[in-house]
Amino acid sequence: MTEEIRPEGCRCEEALEHLYEYLDAEMSQVQLGRLRAHIEECTTCLEEVSRERELRVVLKRSCAEVAPDALRMRVRTQLTILRQSRSV
Repeated sequence: MTEEIRPEGCRCEEALEHLYEYLDAEMSQVQLGRLRAHIEECTTCLEEVSRERELRVVLKRSCAEVAPDALRMRVRTQLTILRQSRSV
């Protein structure tokens, strides 16, 4: 990866180091603006941000799925059996 220097002084290294704070807007407006300006002009960093956003969508979607009733019942049964065998 080639490190690019922007007029704002933000470099790829800094942008990628603070990627998660940037995506979660957990930084000051000044820092957020500096990183946003860099990311909008840097193909490498923009691709990394896009990949991370896509990963978050996939994770969120997979965490929202509900296990089928039959699977949940099997898990509960196995946990009950396990608890009973430990208390003996």
